[in-house]
Amino acid sequence: MVLNLAPPQATLLLPYREASPAAFRIGVITPSPQPSPWVEALLAFLRQVPGFDVRSFPLKADPAPAGEDAGWLMDRLYTASRASFDPFGAHPSPAVASPSPESLNAIRTFDCHVILWLAPIQDPGVPLNGLSRRGVLTVRLGEQDSPFPFWDEVAGNSVTSKAAIFWHDNSFAQGRLLRQAETSSFLGLHFTLNAEQPLVAVIRMLASLCLDIQADNGRFERLLESAPLRSPEATSAPSNAQAALFLARKLMRSARLRWNARGKQSQWFVAIRPNRSESIVDPARLNPADFADVPIPKGVEGMADPFLWEAGGSHFLLFEEMAVGWTKGRLACVEILEGGRFSEMQIILDRPYHLSYPCVFAADGESYLLPETEGAKKIELYRFRRFPSELELVLPLIDGIALVDTTPVRVDDRWCLFTTTSEPFMETLLFTASRLDGPYSLHPSSPISTSVRSCRSAGHLFWKDGRLFRPTQDCSVRYGYGMVVNEVTRLTESEFQERPVSYLSPSWRPGLLGTHTWNESSRYQVLDGVRLRDGPSA
Repeated sequence: MVLNLAPPQATLLLPYREASPAAFRIGVITPSPQPSPWVEALLAFLRQVPGFDVRSFPLKADPAPAGEDAGWLMDRLYTASRASFDPFGAHPSPAVASPSPESLNAIRTFDCHVILWLAPIQDPGVPLNGLSRRGVLTVRLGEQDSPFPFWDEVAGNSVTSKAAIFWHDNSFAQGRLLRQAETSSFLGLHFTLNAEQPLVAVIRMLASLCLDIQADNGRFERLLESAPLRSPEATSAPSNAQAALFLARKLMRSARLRWNARGKQSQWFVAIRPNRSESIVDPARLNPADFADVPIPKGVEGMADPFLWEAGGSHFLLFEEMAVGWTKGRLACVEILEGGRFSEMQIILDRPYHLSYPCVFAADGESYLLPETEGAKKIELYRFRRFPSELELVLPLIDGIALVDTTPVRVDDRWCLFTTTSEPFMETLLFTASRLDGPYSLHPSSPISTSVRSCRSAGHLFWKDGRLFRPTQDCSVRYGYGMVVNEVTRLTESEFQERPVSYLSPSWRPGLLGTHTWNESSRYQVLDGVRLRDGPSA
């Protein structure tokens, strides 16, 4: 298995970034002439970016004294796991000693704009002055400085794993946290699989940071205002007893999950109720127990991503539907009638690729639809010539990039598109334009989120008491597990800030596995959920 880096996001986003100088020299410091597989993937990725001149520098250094070896059981677990996914190559080795003068001279001769130091650091006092023009970037994988990256997260059943990028000026002893990604943890026996998402995140973040430094538009300098570096505590290799406990827990967990899911299938559904002004901003007062299920139409596997629309005095519910036996979603609509009744379902959009998230909104007196069209690798804007039966494609707002759950909002005479890259690493991008039909440019603060806990949109942004809120999905436990509501505290042409203010878990109804979309109109509120049900699909 290799790292899933396609499409090369850094390259595809170039047309939406500010113009940058042509030449940018990047030095990549590796611990040996043969880089590990993930470092080879990074080098190949960076060399796809126009204007990047990338050179690797293997350190010539004497090895540090041998550290504590892992137990024989841990060695066997690691060998078995590497057979499934091997991003790090050879068995983790002790840190190398300080680089030799010859190594440092070779780096200085290249006259790097920035250095990516990926070799282990034995001596944090190594002088970095004069090695590069704009400093040195280092990577931390996981919370602990472990000989087996992400072992602690997997062994401890943590739902997320972190990877961070730090900037250093004079020495490794001091630094600044530039960017941190939080990804879902893979908690199986083959624990090296857990490294895929964090390593993809690291590669994309490093490429993005190099572009920020290359552009020299002030974005990099603002990042340096972040918190100083905190060194993690080093941990020893797991013992035989720890490896045995890990093995027992994983086997028991796997058996428990299989038992609970026996003979059952997951099903997404939509629920609705009158709007009584209870807000998702304050879940403690939300009391969602009186939401009533929308009947699932005959021949439909499930319903999800509900949106509401009012037209001509009538009220409509738009949603993604999945027909029985299909793997491709379509967009559908029903009219909400009096007495808790609904009209017959109408398919409003069907394309050769999967559709979901029917984000309907108004602009300049007309009705538009901005569905998820990840399979087309573009964001397609549609206009209703007649709601809901006649739709026409206006144009692709963003082309050539696979993005999900795009949500627009107009702020201070500018259109803002919040959209998210797809797995294995989700990061939320912000695009802005003066007109709905563009052209769009990447906001200087993008990515605005690199945490699986609050990336993908979970419905329309909305205003309440003069404050702007952005609902997002928490995909840490599983896809669409819960919803985080963030308050957008600053949104200008150059700055973006938000903070979480509330959380809605799937506990609003017994037996739910997840809930991931909320919307409301003047008359109704809707959300969705996923549950296990018995028997084959109806």
